[in-house]
Amino acid sequence: MDSTIQNKTFRVVPGLNMGLFAPEDLETILRIINKYDVPATKITSAQRLALLGMDKDEMAKLLQELERHIRKTPANGVTYVQACPGSKWCKFGIRDALSLGQKLEELSMEQPFKAKVKVGVSGCRMCCTEPYVRDLGIFASKKGWTLVFGGNGGNNARIADIVATGLDDEEVLTLAKKCLTVYQEEANPRSRSARFIERFGIEAFKKKVLEK
Repeated sequence: MDSTIQNKTFRVVPGLNMGLFAPEDLETILRIINKYDVPATKITSAQRLALLGMDKDEMAKLLQELERHIRKTPANGVTYVQACPGSKWCKFGIRDALSLGQKLEELSMEQPFKAKVKVGVSGCRMCCTEPYVRDLGIFASKKGWTLVFGGNGGNNARIADIVATGLDDEEVLTLAKKCLTVYQEEANPRSRSARFIERFGIEAFKKKVLEK
């Protein structure tokens, strides 16, 4: 993603979702950023890295050099996955949000999504990654994962609907794929999930994704 407005530029670096950096990768990225004298950097609300204020030609050179140090993203995957530290790193975590988030990052559809698809995964009920205002949201409790769908945090905000609760790791991943597939098949072009659910109806959606 990049933008130019009145000579102001920004670029969100792909392949750095969930805010995860190995120390050696971060060191390499920092060296390249310093080499090109990037005016400013920012960790975005989606836990990604934004490079700010660069000349477009210099930006292209930087990204080409950076490409081999970042993870390849699926061509028809989700826009981003935001995940908390989960049970591996947080004392409140009940389930492994990062591992589930990585699997969701690796999803790739046969065709591009109709619109942006943002995912939030939280390892406990505190929902630090705001799953209720994501297109696909997942959070953990002692009974298992809860999956919600159809949220939006924009200027026409919508709280996502609960689709299922008490899911294990395999079940929640399978259901997530079903939800995204039905959205892909039934949504109008450029329609985000919130507007799709308002049109399609949550009960009809649940019936379709939960049927055996």
